Amino acid sequence: MLYHFFNGVMGLRNQTKCCLIIFDFDGVLADSKEAYAMQMQETVEHFSGKKLSENVFKERVGNTDQKQDFKEFLESDDPELLDSAIQYYVDITDKFSFLRSLYSGVRETLEELKKTNYIGLVSRKSQERMEKWLQHFKIAHLFDKPIGTLEKSKSKAIIQIMNEFGVPNDRTIMIGDTEFDIQSAQQAHVKTCFAYYGAATPEKVLKLNPDYILHNITELVSLVNSLKET
Repeated sequence: MLYHFFNGVMGLRNQTKCCLIIFDFDGVLADSKEAYAMQMQETVEHFSGKKLSENVFKERVGNTDQKQDFKEFLESDDPELLDSAIQYYVDITDKFSFLRSLYSGVRETLEELKKTNYIGLVSRKSQERMEKWLQHFKIAHLFDKPIGTLEKSKSKAIIQIMNEFGVPNDRTIMIGDTEFDIQSAQQAHVKTCFAYYGAATPEKVLKLNPDYILHNITELVSLVNSLKET
């Protein structure tokens, strides 16, 4: 019912004025730090016998190359071992799902933004895993185009969404919490917005000079409105 309601307001999305807002998932919409750290900790212990501190893994939240992390933590280049570690990590996701939660204000912000804008999502997950999380949090209906990608950059997916909805670069904005997100958006020549509240290493992201900084996701509504005015 909600899906049909929101698609019913498509008429409010004036093609010459609406923006395209593309989100990352972890660290922007969902707080996954604790779950990520514990999953990584258990996976590394399972394959190496070493139990590293959770803080070691929390420093890697947002790192987009999980295979490289496992190479370091497991001290191995064995492709079978690395693939097994990644699969084990995925398999125990549900065990720690209770530790993941949407940031306060996410649902309300998405609902408000979608009334007059297109909403996209590009996450460094497989399409299947990403859609599973959207369903888990009951927010799948709030996205016009969610994409899960394991590419080395998100820029291709960002451009794909722009082309699909015909929204130009200057009215497209990518919200992310990592260097990878901001760099991908810059490669796609769209506006960049740094979700400071979800960043593991904010000082590194700030060096990339994102166009905007969010300290709370609810600030995004007024930011997008001001973007339309300019």
